[in-house]
Amino acid sequence: MNQPNTAELISKLESYCAYQERCEFEIRNKLVSFNAEENQINEVLAHLKKMNFFDQNRFVEAYAIGKLRSNKWGRLKIKAALIQKKVSSEHIFYGLSKIDDLEYHSILNMLVKRKINELVNEKDKWTKKQKILRFLTSKGFEYDEIISSLGND
Repeated sequence: MNQPNTAELISKLESYCAYQERCEFEIRNKLVSFNAEENQINEVLAHLKKMNFFDQNRFVEAYAIGKLRSNKWGRLKIKAALIQKKVSSEHIFYGLSKIDDLEYHSILNMLVKRKINELVNEKDKWTKKQKILRFLTSKGFEYDEIISSLGND
């Protein structure tokens, strides 16, 4: 593939960023996939940031709330996914702080009730509790939160 010029890259990446919130890591990877040189990458990133096409805080807030509401992920799984996207710990903390505690616990309780209903035929209480615990930890919910939620039922 031949070397794209900077104007083409800016145009493509403006569309890419306008479609949905992106983090710097995703934008950088997209530029690398277009065979952009390092100076072009830096120039395009500076332009996109200046024109407000991406903002790390805006991204982490949208990502955290979106993953909670759509995928029913807990804070630990959201945090791990953001770490994979090379988001700084300050931005991760900001994004996680934007999650409403009431909504978070409501989703956790809904998942507990749903899993209890799925395991209605499980006779052994300990096994049932372990299955629920394993399911919710795989969704990224904190152990203490799960135990407190299970205590309600």
